[in-house]
Amino acid sequence: MVEAPGVGMVSHGGSAPDDGGMDSRTLNEISVKEFHDALAKSSEVAVAVAAIKALTAALAPKAKVLRDGKFDSIDAVNLVPGDIVVIKFGDIVPADIKILAESDDAEQEETPMQIDQAALTGESLPVKKFSGDVAFSGSAIKAGERHAVVYATGSNTFFGRAASLIASTNNESNLQKIMTKIGGICLVTIGIWVVIELAVQFGHYNHACYPGEEGCPTLVNMLVILVGGIPIAMPTVLSVTLALGAAALAKEGAIVARMSAVEEMAGMDILCSDKTGTLTLNKLSIDIPSIHLATPGYSNEDVMMYGALSANTVTEEPIDMVLYNSYGKPDELKGFKTIKFVPFNPVDKFTAATIVQESSGRVFRVMKGSPQVVLKKAHNFEEIKDAVDAKMVEFANRGYRSLGIAKAEGDGKDGVTKWEMLGLLPLFDPPRHDTAQTIKNCRVQGIEVKMVTGDHLLIGKETARQLEMGTEMYPSDTLIQAKNGHPEFLHGYANILDMAEKCNGFAEVFPEHKYEIVKILQDGNHVVGMTGDGVNDAPALKKADVGIAVAGATDAARGAADIVLTEEGLSTINSAVLGARKIFQRMTTYSKYTVAVTFRICFTFGLITVIYNWYFPTILIVVMAVFNDGAMIALSKDKCVPSKLPNSWNLKNIFLMGIVYGLYLTLSSWCLYHVAQKSSWFEDAFNLQSLDDRPASLQAWCSAWIQGPAFPSVDGNQDNVSICAYPGYYETYNADYGGACDTQGCSPTNIGPACLVLDSPPTPTAIEQCEAEQHYVRGAMMRALLYLQVSISGQMLVFVVRTQYYSLLNRAGNMTYLAFILAQTAATCIAVFGFDGYVPPKDNFEDCVFCARSNGESVLYFPSKTVPIARTESVYTASVIGCVGYAAVAWVWCIVWYFPGDFIKWALCWMLNEDGFRDTAAWQKNKQRPELSKEGEDATVAAMVGGSHGNPLGRVSLSKAPAKALDRKSASVVAITRNSKTGVARVSADPKKNLQIARNSLMKPAGKDGKEQK
Repeated sequence: MVEAPGVGMVSHGGSAPDDGGMDSRTLNEISVKEFHDALAKSSEVAVAVAAIKALTAALAPKAKVLRDGKFDSIDAVNLVPGDIVVIKFGDIVPADIKILAESDDAEQEETPMQIDQAALTGESLPVKKFSGDVAFSGSAIKAGERHAVVYATGSNTFFGRAASLIASTNNESNLQKIMTKIGGICLVTIGIWVVIELAVQFGHYNHACYPGEEGCPTLVNMLVILVGGIPIAMPTVLSVTLALGAAALAKEGAIVARMSAVEEMAGMDILCSDKTGTLTLNKLSIDIPSIHLATPGYSNEDVMMYGALSANTVTEEPIDMVLYNSYGKPDELKGFKTIKFVPFNPVDKFTAATIVQESSGRVFRVMKGSPQVVLKKAHNFEEIKDAVDAKMVEFANRGYRSLGIAKAEGDGKDGVTKWEMLGLLPLFDPPRHDTAQTIKNCRVQGIEVKMVTGDHLLIGKETARQLEMGTEMYPSDTLIQAKNGHPEFLHGYANILDMAEKCNGFAEVFPEHKYEIVKILQDGNHVVGMTGDGVNDAPALKKADVGIAVAGATDAARGAADIVLTEEGLSTINSAVLGARKIFQRMTTYSKYTVAVTFRICFTFGLITVIYNWYFPTILIVVMAVFNDGAMIALSKDKCVPSKLPNSWNLKNIFLMGIVYGLYLTLSSWCLYHVAQKSSWFEDAFNLQSLDDRPASLQAWCSAWIQGPAFPSVDGNQDNVSICAYPGYYETYNADYGGACDTQGCSPTNIGPACLVLDSPPTPTAIEQCEAEQHYVRGAMMRALLYLQVSISGQMLVFVVRTQYYSLLNRAGNMTYLAFILAQTAATCIAVFGFDGYVPPKDNFEDCVFCARSNGESVLYFPSKTVPIARTESVYTASVIGCVGYAAVAWVWCIVWYFPGDFIKWALCWMLNEDGFRDTAAWQKNKQRPELSKEGEDATVAAMVGGSHGNPLGRVSLSKAPAKALDRKSASVVAITRNSKTGVARVSADPKKNLQIARNSLMKPAGKDGKEQK
């Protein structure tokens, strides 16, 4: 056993080392103490857990159920269908129940229960429930006490079904699909080139492989295509782009919970929205301008004042509070005092307050309540009956809840009461302050907004009318019946999808209905967004491509949503859409770049390899990927203009454009390679080091170089002298090849006829070794030059593809320029200084003899002077030596080839009509100008006309001439809007499904006068 220095070894029979006096008793005492502490702590934890369980059990919902002939209070979880329960004011409904009748007397007027189920259905006020009606688990009892029978529990309840829908929804990220498709095509391309290279290199050029490091340059060369072609950085770049975009959206008040939702928001073309709490405030209000004055001589302000006086603010009942808060002059109410208040009861259906005016002592009474009750008490009932009844019907048709207000002088103690009905107050849930403008902005952005509400159809239509959304709405039962195969419920639509696309919304929907509506639209190739705030919205929020929970939403809604708004109102949605479209533009820029780079790497190095039998080092491809792909992260902060209409991926065009860009860059690299290595143009024109590796050039240079007194000769023949005659080569070759030089009988001290190699040479000759070294040195410098050219031109491509405009005049982001400068500065340094011949050849000579530059000077930045031995596979080793002055050639070459890039881009955009490119041409605008003048001032995106089945949003832009429609399959970023014939806005993965897309993005925003801005 070897003992390490400074470490004592103890055998099994030796004594233990000194532990500072700590014996076994001390250790035992410590162990017992630690065990006691651990036991005490575990006991404390157990007590705490038991306390939490007890508290949880105490907070668990209870139910009073009839069991064995008596009512007992049990946990709601133990209820079963068929149980009879008692529910009363303040209770939470423990299960889905059906309310039982109070008595067998059919003539007795029934008092309904008031049940608040806003969190479940979105209804803004408590609803009345009569015998036979159902109440849902989780809703709250606001008034009444009744017996009910349980008919559904657990996952079978209304709430449970919503939770099941959420749990069963698992949307796959659209971005993940796109990356998979792009990666798949790139891998297929790489695979094809790998097969071609292997077949040509081993089959045609007869390359061989040997064991050991650098023993098979051909296989190592395969890594160039594998590493350079695979878009390794794509997930990282796109994820960083989304992450930084999400951070920017957070500053706008939109918290992104699922990153890929940002990309999907850019393509959103339909936004389904809940009404209560989303489009509206979920706050009872009075439509003051619509107040009906029943008695002449009173104004709206008078009616509002008496309504405020009738309110009992102590109980904070919703109607009382809205009456009091809606009166705009609260100081005027301080001179009145309520001396008596009769509260509301289900039988009388009104409240009455006796008021005294302190300044004059005047006493009067104010009554509010059901309009029918208040009307019947009016002294002039017959005179005002028809007008009031007509107004009640009108309010009902508009979805308003009516409230009657009346007053009578005196306190009524004298038995004389003359009630005057002052008016009808329309109560409603008002829209948010920015909802109407948000919807208009969505239309301009190419997004159709549909209302999906749990409220009554009439209420939904009135809200839609106020927001100018269109009132072509149907109850959810109509949609479900139509889906179940009842064509009479289609109301003239072709099918269920046609109905969902063209109508303006649905009312009286349950959570599963909202979920189904979203699914129907998704099946129609729409990118669907959903906004909501309640539990009833959660399934649809989860199912939608983009689920948006508004500020103040429930935990269930926020948990199911992809984006959570933190600020009141919906205007953040417009900002988020524009931000998402910017992010989408950056992602498509990178996608075109990465496809172009894949094809460029595969074709450039694949063609040069199979045509010229020339290899490229893997290390340079790795460095290039690190620098260039790393710099692409700067695209996430690039300047860009969001599209005016929804975006969609068109991989066909992305690949077509990527292939053309890639082949163009391949051509530039091949021309540089051919001019530098297959001609002497740079040497002749600029007096640079020759990189010409043509056999004739190498032979001529080597013959001239060897013909000198410093080199050995045999009978005046120096070209065919064996390398064994050279001192440095003799030792290496003789040692590596088993005394081959001695067997030949040639050495630096024995130069004779045996050193002259003519027929069947046993060793390489001087001329062969010289050509091998020159081929190696010039090839190594060419690799540095080609690396720099590929790196610069590849990253320059980003500036071309990022915009349709002239790239030199369209300024990119500062980070994009900085990333380019840093990456290419590093690449230039690598190209200038090289890697000192790394990777070194397997079979090599050190301190080379023939590795000079073409002008006879030593090669710069090549101190190792390690070269391959001729006639070995090592002559194909892809080493790198600095190209020095050729770095300037690479920069100039890239700049010259950069300028045609914009023209190629414009040609591609023209042929593919990319983003409606042909319509942005000046001549096309001039051609369309007469048509625009005929259409007049209404020919703007913002103009509106009456809604219809074919044009439910009433957009004048839908009347554009067919000449303004572009080909859906011709754009990689697709602008989506309604079809001029069907009125349907669609985003389809299949380009054949949508051939006509309105070119609204080409129109300028409307000016103040409504005319198109020039």
